[in-house]
Amino acid sequence: MRLELEPEEARELLSLIVDRIASETGFGDQDKAQVRRWRSESTRTASEGMRELAAKLNADLERTLRDKEKSAIRKPDWA
Repeated sequence: MRLELEPEEARELLSLIVDRIASETGFGDQDKAQVRRWRSESTRTASEGMRELAAKLNADLERTLRDKEKSAIRKPDWA
């Protein structure tokens, strides 16, 4: 199985995580606005940082899927 995220998808994932963290940490409204401002300014899909994030996410996903595949092969059927 192959799973690969585009920079746009990586940005959406990052946005989701940042929004969830901001809402669950008990930040004040001003702090939440600052985090959202940072996110919108710093996470442009065409930026080098987003391409790098997508590449790292893809490498981690590939490694995790490969490891899960190996562990499934090693498990005996009766376990």
